[in-house]
Amino acid sequence: MKKTIFILFILLTFYSLSPAFVRAQTAQGLTAIPPRLEVTVKPGAAVVKEIKVRNDSNTPKTISLEVKDFIVSDELGTPIPLDGISETANRWAASNWVQISAYKVQLKANETKTLTVTIIVPDKATAGGHYAMILQTPDNANTTINGTGSIVTTRVGTLLYITVPGNIKEDAKITNFSGPAFLEYGPVNFSSTFVNLSDVHIIPAGSVTITDLLGLKVGQVYLPETRIFPLTQRNIDVTYPAKWLLGRFRAQLNTVYGTQGQLLTATLFFWVIPWRLIILLIAAVVVLYSIVVITRRQTISSSEVKADKLEKELEDLKKKYKDRP
Repeated sequence: MKKTIFILFILLTFYSLSPAFVRAQTAQGLTAIPPRLEVTVKPGAAVVKEIKVRNDSNTPKTISLEVKDFIVSDELGTPIPLDGISETANRWAASNWVQISAYKVQLKANETKTLTVTIIVPDKATAGGHYAMILQTPDNANTTINGTGSIVTTRVGTLLYITVPGNIKEDAKITNFSGPAFLEYGPVNFSSTFVNLSDVHIIPAGSVTITDLLGLKVGQVYLPETRIFPLTQRNIDVTYPAKWLLGRFRAQLNTVYGTQGQLLTATLFFWVIPWRLIILLIAAVVVLYSIVVITRRQTISSSEVKADKLEKELEDLKKKYKDRP
């Protein structure tokens, strides 16, 4: 009885605290609009754009905004803010080019405010891509410590992709295009790795086309829109969703990138054989054939027995009537 009362007490306590926990989580809602802003600005020129900050929670918030440089170093495209890095040390830096109309914003519950972003490109700016991020952090943002001991603060932001026209190098390559060599059935997963050797970010656009042994197209799946930071690589995965396939197939990756539409291709082959299903079908055919053969033999044997019996009865009748005068 004591154990039961203790368990009920724990459940009631958890139930009473759960709504408060959920409300606390949703109270941290904050949205940056748009999440990404791309502009092309000539050296010595300026451009003005708008961004929005939205408070999705039911409580007022004070939001602090700051502009930082960032880089992307992993294959997932995760932007990493940089602190105290000069433009000479970071060829892609653009934080000093960006000005915001306000660096602290008061937001009521469920309120959205518009801010002006001014981007002024220096006269001697290097042609190519330059990048910055506008971070939005609630003044009362929760901070946590992750597994590595680092302090993590909840914040959102808008990524700025600034392209300075000029003599821009555009070069990329595919270093990996892989998939399963043999499958029993679909779907079929493909993985590709792109390396961007350009002075500016690229967005490979294209698809994976699947053809059968006769060269006939059986399916096509398009690459998701993915931005690849200069001098980095990204993995792009796609899935051909068809389940029932049979035979040898060819998968060809065709993509274009850059302002001139440069082409990148890669090819692989794979087999799809539902061997369990084939074995089951063969076994079913064998069983069915055996049943038909046995039934036919039984029918023939029964017919032969009946014929022999009739023939014997006929012979008996012949003998019977032959002896009569």
